[in-house]
This record gives sequence, C-alpha cells and structure tokens, in this order.
Amino acid sequence: MGTHDTEPRDVGYSNKAVKYYKEWIEEQQNFFFLGERQKDLFIFAMALGKNREQKAEIGSKKINNIPVSAISERQKWALLSIGVSEENDLLSLKDESSIYQLAEAYANEGVEILASHMEKYGFSYPKELSLELKKMLDKKE
Repeated sequence: MGTHDTEPRDVGYSNKAVKYYKEWIEEQQNFFFLGERQKDLFIFAMALGKNREQKAEIGSKKINNIPVSAISERQKWALLSIGVSEENDLLSLKDESSIYQLAEAYANEGVEILASHMEKYGFSYPKELSLELKKMLDKKE
C-alpha cells in the first residue's frame, strides 16, 4: 500500500491510553497484550470503539507515537474502512487525514472501554472480546 499524500505521518491517542498500554504489556498475567505493539492495540481499540459506535476526541492530550508507516496494509484498510462506512462514500478516501482522526477518536474510546472492562472482569476480558469480534467478522464475510 505504501504511503499516500493525504495520510498523516503519525497517529496516536491520549497519554492516558499510552499509560494503560505500558501497564498492559508489562503485566505478567496479561498474556493477551504481551509482546504486542502500540499499533496493534490501536487497531484493536479502534475496532472496539467502532463496534460500540463510541468515540472520544483526544484534544491537546494526544500523543503521536505510532508511525503510520508501521501500520500494516491490512490494518490500514481496516482503518480506512471506518471512514468509508461513516461517510458512506468512497470519495472520503481523498482526505485520509480526517479518516485517521476519526480512527483515533474510536481508538481513544476503545482503550477507555477496554480499561474499564478489564478492571471489572480481569485480564481474560480482551481475549473474550477478541473472539467476539472475530465471530462478527466471520459473519460479515
């Protein structure tokens, strides 16, 4: 896929989300995130936020810590599909930067959802959620 003229150099989410990520990858009990990268958590959280149709603007507390060049082609298409589904128009791909901002808002909320549910249900929650999301994708294919 490469880079496009309209995609940003970096994406990210709030400093609070970054703090969660660091805690999650360091927790020995939390095998789900062990060894995962920021970009993987970003896509997972984005999917969770979009699935719940909940997004949270980041504002000035945003940390751009994920280079877009590190995001795989498959992950980029997952991200771009959010913009197309929101706009219901392929022409929305003309301005990828606004799509990435939308993805950041979903990811930011997704991390908050994940954090609150992990606190409530424990570290097995993300694995259960991942299986649920995969089942949903299988149904749509």
